[in-house]
Amino acid sequence: MTTLHTLDFVAIGIYFAVLIWIGIRVARTERGDEESESFLAADRDMNLVQTTASTAATDLGGGFSIAMGGLGFTLGISGSWLIAISGLSVVMVSFLMVPKVKRWADRVKGLTTGDLFEARFDRRTGTVAAVVVGLAWFTFVGGQVIAGGKLLQVTLSLDLTLAVLLAGSVILAYTALGGLKAVIYTDVFQFVVLFIGVLFIAVPLGLIEVGGWGGIKAHFAASPDTASMIRWDAVGWKTVLGWFFAIFPVWFISIAAMQRIVAARDERTARWSFFLTGVPIEWPLFAVGSTLIGMIARMLMPDLQDAELATPMVILELMPAGLAGFVIAAYIAAVMSTADSALIGPVAIFTNDIYRKRFRPDATNRSLVLVARTATVVLGVFAIGIAYGVPNVLDLILYAYTFGAAGLFFPMLGLLFWRRTTAKGAFSSMLAGGSSAVIWAALGEPYGFAASYAGWVIGLPVLLIVSLATEHSSEENLELFYDHR
Repeated sequence: MTTLHTLDFVAIGIYFAVLIWIGIRVARTERGDEESESFLAADRDMNLVQTTASTAATDLGGGFSIAMGGLGFTLGISGSWLIAISGLSVVMVSFLMVPKVKRWADRVKGLTTGDLFEARFDRRTGTVAAVVVGLAWFTFVGGQVIAGGKLLQVTLSLDLTLAVLLAGSVILAYTALGGLKAVIYTDVFQFVVLFIGVLFIAVPLGLIEVGGWGGIKAHFAASPDTASMIRWDAVGWKTVLGWFFAIFPVWFISIAAMQRIVAARDERTARWSFFLTGVPIEWPLFAVGSTLIGMIARMLMPDLQDAELATPMVILELMPAGLAGFVIAAYIAAVMSTADSALIGPVAIFTNDIYRKRFRPDATNRSLVLVARTATVVLGVFAIGIAYGVPNVLDLILYAYTFGAAGLFFPMLGLLFWRRTTAKGAFSSMLAGGSSAVIWAALGEPYGFAASYAGWVIGLPVLLIVSLATEHSSEENLELFYDHR
């Protein structure tokens, strides 16, 4: 099968319709004094299934689900270590970060990274952290929507502009209707679709087609050029270490992670949801499953020019009518679950850290929700437009992500684990580390040294030296993070 059947279009249409229905249902339940809590914090009452599914779906977005097929196509089974590293990172975060952040959020009704930094340090540090994190995650919105549009373009033979408009409109609709609660509820649905579509349909049918793991081993072992495809250690420890340093720090500054911690019912729920996301969901289930799809594509269509088309092409070639639409919906779900989280994060930051704190501290719950819904549409349209048609502006926003990844990591570690960290130390480290990374990126990352690493080389000593040389200010709240039981 190289084209989709009417049943496939029906399956995809049902998927989109369910997402909109969830947004409408959530919007109808948001009433009264707690309306903004529902929109921005999902009532702080999400259970283990909801929090786990949302955390996993957000992380296993288009970047992983589609790209892992490409890694399987080019590297083989050792490419699965990329998601394994992410899984390990999430497990570590479940022990290191989640408990302290959840206790803080529940005690003071904290919402965002800006709230966190302001509570521990001061308002200046909190504002900078909020703006940087908001811009960093804003970068992902348009890219994820376009990734979803390209998937629709390849599989449904749609014009790219129409595909982007379709994917973007659905995301904006249910996010604007229901906020974080709608995002989490749709993430649960999208995770189920992704789980079934990939692990119970695409992988088994692909393995049957190529004769199982034995057929894969025999095929690639037959040639010295492809023998490494079935070796778990083929990728090399240096690459794996590089993946770790690229992925692990991001979890500490992720607004999506922050919002799932805030939304969880209690500390135990938050901690276990992150742990289960890492093991067994990311590793071994999705790591191995998505990589196998790429390897199966390499066997069936070795001349494929774009490795990242491996997954949609396998779907088109192997899936029977109806199932193909469901599996395509699974990969669209992966993309959209990241896009909606990348959008609601900056919306929360704008509503809470900019509008409420700077302009309307007396704003009512209803006015906050109105602002948040308006920001969802405006920021979403702007992000998609930039990613689609203004690449130079996108480059500037990507610098914000570089600044955030390099500038916020060590101040966050200081906030969580080193009582001696001062507001001046955190602020100075943020600026020095982030600025150094941006400059290094603008120079083209000389000697192949990543911009984030360059920022860390500067940011860590600045944090240590300035903190040791200064005293805690009157705005700092040490007891909130270190003395509670």
